[in-house]
Amino acid sequence: MSDFDIYITYGNKPYTLRADIAYHSAQIMRIRVFGKTSSLLLENNYPLLRSQKSKKGIQWKIREGSMQDGSEKNSRLLLHIMEQLERIIKKEFPYSVE
Repeated sequence: MSDFDIYITYGNKPYTLRADIAYHSAQIMRIRVFGKTSSLLLENNYPLLRSQKSKKGIQWKIREGSMQDGSEKNSRLLLHIMEQLERIIKKEFPYSVE
């Protein structure tokens, strides 16, 4: 799995965004999400959590790009993108916490 689609709603309109795993190591995973005119590079610590069988939540960081403004609507959009990505990576890279 290297690239995949995520489905979101923004302003009551459905959108399909392309996402690509740009980097993957034992500690971090970087995923680039492409919009129509720009992209975001998001980093998470899921591989480290998975290897340690940790019950902690995934931590996300924006490494490149930004949202146009800091509005609540854009904040919800970013959270929705991260939720969709978490669902996909947990499905593609499963682990069980014992």
